[in-house]
Amino acid sequence: MKTAQVEFLLFALSGVAGFVVDASILYGLTRFLQYGPILAQILAFSMAVTVTWLINRRITFAHKASPDWMKEWSRFVAANSIGAFVNNGVYVALVLTTQTFHDQPVLAVVMGSLAGLGFNFAATRAWVFGTR
Repeated sequence: MKTAQVEFLLFALSGVAGFVVDASILYGLTRFLQYGPILAQILAFSMAVTVTWLINRRITFAHKASPDWMKEWSRFVAANSIGAFVNNGVYVALVLTTQTFHDQPVLAVVMGSLAGLGFNFAATRAWVFGTR
């Protein structure tokens, strides 16, 4: 049985892999295939969230994986979509309400990313892989 700290580290590493997939697909679709940035991001996010789900299903939470993989994947997508709103909501709130974050928006990105990571981990651990 993995500890919560190990699960968190593995979850964060799967997020790094997801970022690489997301950014690579987005770049390829917009740069080489001339997709618009919105459609490209929808496709890239879809692939990235599926890759991170697979990593988490097979490595991070393998001992909690459900035989109903479609329900599990759907919950993962839902949880991580809400997490994206948390991430961006924190970013927007900080940039609009705090001069330091307005002047240094990269700091707001960091805070939003941390909030999103925390939300996604908690939701994934409890709701996606904690239901068995």
